[in-house]
Amino acid sequence: MAGSHPGLQKIGRYWHYSLKINGERIHGSTRSSDLTTARMVLEEKRRELINGQHHRPTRLLTVRELSKEWLRSHQATFSKGHLASAECALRKWVFPEVGGLPVARLTTQEVLKVQSMMLEKGCSGTYANNTLRTLKAIFNFGIRTNYLTRMPFAVSRLSVQKKPRAIIPAVRVREFLSTLTRTCRNPHVPVIVGVMLGLGLREGEALGMRWEWFNPEGRTYTVGKTKTRESRVLPVPDWLWGEIHSMPKTLSGWVFPAEDGKPHRAQFSKKAIQRVCKTMGLGNITPHRLRASYATLHATEAGTPITEIQGLLGHRSVTTTMIYVEQSMANKRKAQDALSKQLGLA
Repeated sequence: MAGSHPGLQKIGRYWHYSLKINGERIHGSTRSSDLTTARMVLEEKRRELINGQHHRPTRLLTVRELSKEWLRSHQATFSKGHLASAECALRKWVFPEVGGLPVARLTTQEVLKVQSMMLEKGCSGTYANNTLRTLKAIFNFGIRTNYLTRMPFAVSRLSVQKKPRAIIPAVRVREFLSTLTRTCRNPHVPVIVGVMLGLGLREGEALGMRWEWFNPEGRTYTVGKTKTRESRVLPVPDWLWGEIHSMPKTLSGWVFPAEDGKPHRAQFSKKAIQRVCKTMGLGNITPHRLRASYATLHATEAGTPITEIQGLLGHRSVTTTMIYVEQSMANKRKAQDALSKQLGLA
């Protein structure tokens, strides 16, 4: 809950009012993110109740209406990409089946029907689970805003078998980077990829690198705008320091400015990465998989403790870091051989 005030609750972007008269609870959104305006709406609703002008709606919100209210209320707290993904899943899979139902009448059977339909149409279990998670978030929002008193359905997440995800093996990193350098027209691409692979930065952090965040004396880089809104200082390896500082400096302050002087758009390097990976037979490597490659190589090749990797990646929880470290039979064999050698059995 973002904040509270007598008779008002701020959920997401907007303040919601809640009043009780003659044992009946009246609630709704003020459609305002400003507290002063929200108070005015609250007082107006209170006057309407006193004068008998307000009438409680005879019907509950539908699933579609509550979902749209949830989307509006979270515009300021969720990223545009997250909201767009959630809205797309709702519009394509949820609304056609149950969008017109009153929220209190959405049953477990109805939700299971949506889930089954998604699987029959070829959706992955992960996508179906994400859609279910969004639907639960919407109904929890409905409970917090007093549209509902309880969750009307009980559906568990599907059990999804985790498949090994592609990373760049240590023995092919040099080849991968040199192929990028040789085949990419834009000189920013291989250096940005080197930053993601050599520092473990998220794509947005790499694209948004600034010259003033470098410390030449310690050869470190302070990551500025991050997902967790917490900066972290990273030592920059010599090979990468040279690559970065070979970039021409501009008046904009960005290390990798686009033609308009601003950072490149998201997914700027994706096509180049996937083109090279296809040529080299490395599988589906996305910009974010470079971050997982960085974490895995630290763990398996350098023997870096997981807590140190956590600090390098900027994760608040080591559990999140462990998701990034991929396991493989080759790494398990390497660990077994190393232990056998330490025990004097090899």
